[in-house]
Amino acid sequence: MILVTGATGTVGREVVSQLVGEGRPVRALTREPDRDLGFPRSVEVAGGDLGRPETLGAAVAGVESVFLLTGGGPETPLHDANLALAALDAGVRHIVKLSIIGAAYGFDDLVSTWHLAGERAIRQIGDRPGGPAWTFVRPGEFMSNARLWAGPVKARRTVIWAQTEAAVAVIDPRDVAAVAVTTLTTPGHDGQTYRISGPEALTVGERVAKLGAALGDQLTLVERPVADVRDAAARAGRQPLVVETTLGNLGRPEFRERAATVLPAVEKIIGRAPYTFDRWAADHVEIFR
Repeated sequence: MILVTGATGTVGREVVSQLVGEGRPVRALTREPDRDLGFPRSVEVAGGDLGRPETLGAAVAGVESVFLLTGGGPETPLHDANLALAALDAGVRHIVKLSIIGAAYGFDDLVSTWHLAGERAIRQIGDRPGGPAWTFVRPGEFMSNARLWAGPVKARRTVIWAQTEAAVAVIDPRDVAAVAVTTLTTPGHDGQTYRISGPEALTVGERVAKLGAALGDQLTLVERPVADVRDAAARAGRQPLVVETTLGNLGRPEFRERAATVLPAVEKIIGRAPYTFDRWAADHVEIFR
């Protein structure tokens, strides 16, 4: 049995789907187990909250491996530790944590620091007798962040964003999930950290042009301060500190250099090239119509 946390989010739902597609037994952790979450009938749903460790025992019972996805806010290290301790008590063999690429480079921004602290908690608990092995998957920016452009694209054929000149090797969440599924289901990944990226570094302008091509229309890009984009993202339900930190990092030369680096790990791990932004845009074009 494989437990998936964050199972209703973009990456978690894709991990569930790919595991089901491989015929793996899957249990999805949610705070709302009585709600219809749209999972296939074969998926077992378990109630639990990473912030309430007393709720996690039943969720990890009988589980061999865990895909650990936490919210990315300041609660990340505590949630990671809570799950790792429950996994230790239950005899879970392996935890695959979705981290962030900044943790690989020791960046001192909030989000990288939170994830790095979570990684350290998992390592420490894993070092205890009978502790779970771990794998850390460290992606950069997701292609799906472009979903935040949908409102102004539909209304005015306009994209409003910040730090538009920085090139980023954005990655398709489906590829992030594929890496996670491979590390969950095949041997040889214990104690490994994987920095992963998409296949090409693109500025926001280049991504906007590709999205416009998928729509068959020309889009206008409008540059705004980070604070304006942060506030708009918060109104759309995103964690404002995460958005502010991610965009703020792109103003730092050392971060820009790393963000633009195309990494080979995805193809090495899953055996195919990562998806391009053109493919992501074509597959999700209806979001923007």
